[in-house]
Amino acid sequence: MGTPTTSVGAYVAECQRVLASMADDGIRFELHGYGTNVEGPISSVWRALQRCHEAVHAMGVERIATDIRLGTRTGKRTESPAWSQGLSENERKRESVRRRLAGLGESCPPLSSST
Repeated sequence: MGTPTTSVGAYVAECQRVLASMADDGIRFELHGYGTNVEGPISSVWRALQRCHEAVHAMGVERIATDIRLGTRTGKRTESPAWSQGLSENERKRESVRRRLAGLGESCPPLSSST
């Protein structure tokens, strides 16, 4: 990021405000130590990325580089376990692992042998 100092907190905060304003578009997000997870309909996610860049450029930043890891999925079960209601996809995945470690969830199926 082309900023006058090494601190980027103000720019991250601005992008978080943009994402929060897009809840009605289906955007859910979670800030963590290495970035922000953004979930939602793909068209809304693209729009969110664009709006974040626009907001940070409006703050005077001339160059922004964004690393994106994108995944989409079809064929997913529509019914979720009762314990996962209201959780984001990332929260649900973490809770699923916690439940498995506590012996409360399904065990992993055995890997098939190709030999």
